[in-house]
Formats: sequence, structure tokens, C-alpha cells
Amino acid sequence: MIDLHWLLETFDGGLDDADKHEATLRFLCLTARRYNKTYEELERLKELIGFNKPFPILRLPREIRDQIYTYSLCAPISANTVSRSPFIALTPDHPFKPPTPGLLCVNKQIYYEAVDILYSKNTFKSEEPEHLFTFEAQIGLENCKRVKTICFWTLLPTGEEEIPDPNSLPRSEYQSVPSHWIAALKACDFRNIVHLGIDAEMLFSDPLGLFSMPKDLQEFIEGYLGRVTDNGVPHLSLTGFREEEREKFPNNWKVVMNQWSSYEEELESLGKECEEDYDTQWMLDPGSSEDEDDSGDGDSDNDGDGDDDEEMEDDEE
Repeated sequence: MIDLHWLLETFDGGLDDADKHEATLRFLCLTARRYNKTYEELERLKELIGFNKPFPILRLPREIRDQIYTYSLCAPISANTVSRSPFIALTPDHPFKPPTPGLLCVNKQIYYEAVDILYSKNTFKSEEPEHLFTFEAQIGLENCKRVKTICFWTLLPTGEEEIPDPNSLPRSEYQSVPSHWIAALKACDFRNIVHLGIDAEMLFSDPLGLFSMPKDLQEFIEGYLGRVTDNGVPHLSLTGFREEEREKFPNNWKVVMNQWSSYEEELESLGKECEEDYDTQWMLDPGSSEDEDDSGDGDSDNDGDGDDDEEMEDDEE
């Protein structure tokens, strides 16, 4: 940017205002001619290299197109099957949707080539069985067949609470407990799952605690992933379970134990933030300050200086 005031000050001090104005106009006209010449040269180069023309992606070999689809449609983290809280910031490192899903809207050929990558290469995570049914209805039966990886969070029962029978409940009232997840996965149309992820916690337990897998959940997983065909290897990711749970599944399966201890630093920082928020609220509580003032007055009255005692003796006399 050109500062006109600075430009006028750089001219010879012997020039009057009229001469400075004329010199400025000549300089601006010269700048405009140079700008127009540069602009025309850039436009000529754009036309020469085809800058303004659509990129002929369909002329590329299919292998290269698939690489483009993979880079454009695969998210680096799992995608939630429902929208997350609007208070969580969207960042390039943690997108909640694939980077460029609009690529599927270019034309029909690109859609049919890329839609399989969108659903087969991403991990879709649900926190409640109802979310799984909602996701199923949104994407349709054909896309349900394309989904290869799903993950769900479950709350293991402690044995004290009574879990209702899922057969006596509508799907919208399923809870995030193993028996209800089993009923939901049996009822949905995700029939080609190769990779299943399970994050398990238990109410009122250690945040980093590890647990045994319920027998009914283990048997269901064996049958659910046992349907993998085309010489595929079932992939099971378990978080919150003991290491020995790995041995309960076939040896040819790929079982990965992702324990909560990997999130220990994150949990500790979250705990510190909660403590700081609690201390701040306590310090700003007007009730606590009044109590301190009252206690302070009491201390001043009983400070041991004997003033109150002397006044009482005078009254008696």
C-alpha cells in the first residue's frame, strides 16, 4: 500500500501544494499503467496454463482418483453419528466430518466412485444405541452395507442395578449397556463390519479402571465379527478391559487393547481445571466473604486486650 501523505512529504520542499498535487497524479497514473500491464500478463499466463478451466479429474487413472478421494474424504479421527455440542470448537486437527464431503456433489460418476471410500474408510462412533439407528436411517440401506468400522461406548453394569429387557423396550429407550447394544447391533443393517471398537466404563469406578467383559457381549462379538468374509481378518479394539480379555478371542483376530491409561495426562489436566474452577467459585462466593468478616469481628472482640472486660467492670461499679 502507498501512503499518499508520506509520498507528498517526500517531494521537494520547494514545491507548492499545486505542484505536489500534480506530481501525485502523475505518479498514480504511472502506477495504474504498471498495474494494468501486470494484470494483463497474469491473465495471459492463466489462459496459457488453463488456470480458469475445470481440472479434468476424470481423465486421471482410477488409482490416482481413488487416492484423491481418500485424502479428501477420510477423517483423522472417528466421526460421531450425531452432531456434537456446539460449544466444542471445530479445528483442522479434530474435524467432526470428513475434510471435503462436497466432492461427492460434483457429478454422478464421482459420487459412485467416492461414496464407498467415504463409508468404508471412516470410523463411525455412537454413544447411545439410538444414535446408531438414527445414523442408519440417514445414510440408507446401500450405504449401511459399505460401512466397515463402527465403535460404541458402553457402561458396564455393577450387578446391583436392574437392566430392563431390550425386547420389552422401543429402540428409542435403549440404554448404553452391553445387552442393549447387542440388541441394537442385531436389529440394524450394518452387516459388513470388519472392525469393531468398544469403549467400556463402569459407574462409580476408577476412571482408569479395567474390567472383565460380560459373557453375553463376548459371545455376540465372536458371532458378529465371525461373519467376515473374503479372507478378511476381524479387527477388535477394546478400551477399558483387562489384558487377559484378549485371549478369549480367536488367535487369527487382530485384537488391540487401547487402555484408558493413554488418556491419563488428559484426565489429570481436566481434574486440575475442575479444581481451579471450584477454588475460584469458593473465593468469589459472597457468603464465604461475609463469614470471614464475621469471624474477623469476633477475633477483634476477643483479641485479649481486655477492653471489653474493663467496660463490664465499670458498669458493675
